[in-house]
Amino acid sequence: MKKEDAISRKEFLMKLGLSGTALMAVLTACSSEDSTVVPSTSGSFSINLSESAYAALASVGGYVKIDNVIIARISSGNTSSDYAAIARLCPHEKKDKMIYEKSSGEFRCTDHNWYFKTSGKGDGNASTTGFTVSISGTTLTIS
Repeated sequence: MKKEDAISRKEFLMKLGLSGTALMAVLTACSSEDSTVVPSTSGSFSINLSESAYAALASVGGYVKIDNVIIARISSGNTSSDYAAIARLCPHEKKDKMIYEKSSGEFRCTDHNWYFKTSGKGDGNASTTGFTVSISGTTLTIS
């Protein structure tokens, strides 16, 4: 099938004969799912911010993905509140499309345009796991 031949989920369900209340129930059931993605990392882990692999965290708005966690630099200080970490998979379809947007100050799934606070709480959609961040010198710990 060519991309231009693709149809939306709504169009597909309508072709199956669903309409009215039944159609709305199917469409909203998926989008209002309240699930939490639990990352595969067990316990906590630490990174050394001076390592080149984490250079993106030197700038506000920078982020890195480690295991099933996305870590972002959300402000310019050097305290635990200057970083945020949440599960990196979108709770909708468990896709690895999460980014941090400096302009909004939130995480966003690029597939579904869902936004998440730095705590992991969804903006009108499902929430995801938020992690505790602590820092000591150049060691950032996620738990």
